Amino acid sequence: MNWKIKAAVQRACAIVPIGKQALYRQIQCRCGQLEHGYDYSFLLSEAVRMTRLLASKGFTMEGASVMEVGTGWRMDIPIGFFLCGAQRIVTCDLNRYLIKSLALKTVQFILDNPREIRSIFSSVHPTLLEDRLAALKEISTVEDLFAIAGIEYCAPCDCAHTKFASHSFDIHFSYTVFEHIPGPTLEAILLEANRLLKPGGVILHHIDLSDHFEQVDRSITKVNFLRFTEADWSRYAGTPWSYHNRLRRDEYREIFEKSAQDIVYWNDVVDQRSLECLRNGFPLAAQYRGLPAEALSTVIVDVMSRPHMSH
Repeated sequence: MNWKIKAAVQRACAIVPIGKQALYRQIQCRCGQLEHGYDYSFLLSEAVRMTRLLASKGFTMEGASVMEVGTGWRMDIPIGFFLCGAQRIVTCDLNRYLIKSLALKTVQFILDNPREIRSIFSSVHPTLLEDRLAALKEISTVEDLFAIAGIEYCAPCDCAHTKFASHSFDIHFSYTVFEHIPGPTLEAILLEANRLLKPGGVILHHIDLSDHFEQVDRSITKVNFLRFTEADWSRYAGTPWSYHNRLRRDEYREIFEKSAQDIVYWNDVVDQRSLECLRNGFPLAAQYRGLPAEALSTVIVDVMSRPHMSH
């Protein structure tokens, strides 16, 4: 699909007087990957990868209380964290995007594919995993899922100003969410995380810096949106479903440092196709000119941090 067609569909949905969210959800279910061709194993595997990453730095998921920023349409990562041993997962979103039937389909996928699930979660203690898989068999409604897996869905919730008690969580987490939030709001969310974390708690965020339209239109690169001015990009992607802050690698590092964070792990991924494109004269909007090509073509960041000890 040409990316401009998807952008036009999103803009059309955004101007519908009423029911715009329901309309866009129906389009996503019928034409997107919410239903058709969805890879149920991917985010479950990512939940395991994040759990292992935490463990490599001395933080454990087993028995943890987790706050997730940005639930989205699905609940795969919270379910994955449950299977990894989390005790409580509070997943928060500014909007109520969650489709309950999709959460139940993830549970059904897990139950229908025990061999694959045991392979994905091979790093989890076998007794813990078997106990939690057995618990999922008792689920028939989303309310059952919440009760059995210790999941709390909080939406609408402003993650920069929550009502949770201080020192409530061991882990503050998001997955491909920070890129959809303006920079000043990200600072406020991280400062709020400092208040919410227990002593010894940790922050872990997986950020996708790429042009998300490349996922549907492979004729463009992952840095295609860097050619547009703010005004021009807003005309294409100024909707609730397509907004991307377009912040680059070094700007994210500055945001974490300004938010009283000590970065304990940082890993970024440079997209080689985008890098080559930039080195061969790809036209950039003025705000990106003169920045290092490697920084501009960084498309994934995993960052783990902790509040300053003096904070």
